[in-house]
Amino acid sequence: MTRRPVLATLALATACAGGHSGSTVSSTPTPAPYTPSTSSTPETVAPRPTDAVRYGPSAIRYVVHRRLHIQQALGDQTQSQDVGTRIFLATAITGPADSVGYPATFVVDSMVPDSGTPAPIVENVTKVRGLVFAGRVVPRGEFVNALASDSATAQSVVQLIGNFRDFLPRLPAGGLTPGAAWTDTVEITQKGTGSEVSRRAITQATAAAWEDHLGTRSVRLVGRQTYIVTGNGKNAGQPFDLLGTGAGSGVSFIAADGRYLGGEWQDSTSLMVRLPVQGLAVPVVQLTRTTVAVLP
Repeated sequence: MTRRPVLATLALATACAGGHSGSTVSSTPTPAPYTPSTSSTPETVAPRPTDAVRYGPSAIRYVVHRRLHIQQALGDQTQSQDVGTRIFLATAITGPADSVGYPATFVVDSMVPDSGTPAPIVENVTKVRGLVFAGRVVPRGEFVNALASDSATAQSVVQLIGNFRDFLPRLPAGGLTPGAAWTDTVEITQKGTGSEVSRRAITQATAAAWEDHLGTRSVRLVGRQTYIVTGNGKNAGQPFDLLGTGAGSGVSFIAADGRYLGGEWQDSTSLMVRLPVQGLAVPVVQLTRTTVAVLP
């Protein structure tokens, strides 16, 4: 097995989570400072105290840019690699909601790799066009019961897009209001081609004041996260297992009418990848930055 696939394949298995996560437990978090690249200005008129934001019907197009810097050490040598892709997608949430949530679809219009992305990854992402995930969006934002229109294609890019379960930022059960604070805990197992990786994440979140974002009255959602990653599988025909920890922080914007207006997330993961056939333990550090922007 060459060293490059360790970078491009194994570490990518931890990159599909976007920083938003699951079931609520009680907390009073203190999020890490974070400054987004998008500009926003506080609104001068405060909303009514009873205002609460919830997801509802909408149709929006996004571009998701995911960039990874992966570094591994093998003996006295250190290698690094940069991987990135832009994912153009359209979302549609329709009503009325049923007992599970709102019917919803995520359609991947296309995926465009950044220059320098390894050939095996480029081959997978460039053939994805029109892939549809259909399911339900529950009131707090989780996308559940997702079915892909082409399971084989979805499997080939699962490490980059997942199944959109956590694409929408998670909201409190009673809706999002400025000043709210909560903690989400979620466990996700992602199966890719020849690998299975599980991630348990704890995310602390707070909602800041109302402000104008992209000309829309919105709530800024700030979060920080810690997580544990475990996994195993085969890479280039050789078995591997991995164990690691990480931390991240980010910001999202939710419009008053329940539309997700994008945001940014960045995290750092430290992994130990064990290759039993070779008798090697390879430390890998992965830095991930994800931006989500609304398209016209």
